[in-house]
Amino acid sequence: MTTTIKNYFHDWTKFELVWLIASTLIMITLSIIWQDTPIALISGITGIIGVVLCAKGKISTYFFAVINVALYAFICYNAKLYGETMLNALYFLPMNFIGFFLWRKHQSNGGDVIVRNLTKKGIILLTVVTAVSVIAYWQLLIFLGGHLALIDATTTIISVIALLLQVTRYSEQWILWIIVNIISIIMWVMLFMENDPSAVTMITMWSAYLINAFYGYFNWRKIASTE
Repeated sequence: MTTTIKNYFHDWTKFELVWLIASTLIMITLSIIWQDTPIALISGITGIIGVVLCAKGKISTYFFAVINVALYAFICYNAKLYGETMLNALYFLPMNFIGFFLWRKHQSNGGDVIVRNLTKKGIILLTVVTAVSVIAYWQLLIFLGGHLALIDATTTIISVIALLLQVTRYSEQWILWIIVNIISIIMWVMLFMENDPSAVTMITMWSAYLINAFYGYFNWRKIASTE
């Protein structure tokens, strides 16, 4: 058992190990101090572990992601963030299973995912599709009476596209995740001001996601350049 664990972490840098442990401990500490809900804490911890593993290109990211998105969907439903609820329950959850099988087919000899980059035409198309989709979904959420409709629509649409890029192994996913993380932090700060019981843990989780997304972009570009 000990040997298996050592083999799994043999290619991790000290920064990556310290970041994983520190972010998890900070999440637990703040959750206890602010008396956050157990569901929010579990969602936050599994989310942080999942994104760190994703930045490393490890297929095990999807195990933690399934737990995270299922619980996060419940949290968002209680906060009346219907766009986020539908995103996690109807898209993220099944896409994580799809991502697992796609990554499994494209692994290096070391077990990490094989990374690729978008072309310039692909980036332009991505930008146009994202902008049009955000506007359309924003109007739908207004019709449904959703809370923070524009922010909700923006994070939802960009997240949909970012996950699609993730399961298809494109490094540009991290640029979109950076945008999503910044907007999500703003959204949960606003909910914190409204005394939402899960806000503190969610702010911590999305802040950790943001830091990890910058590292994920750097690491995936480095991986892509060596393949």
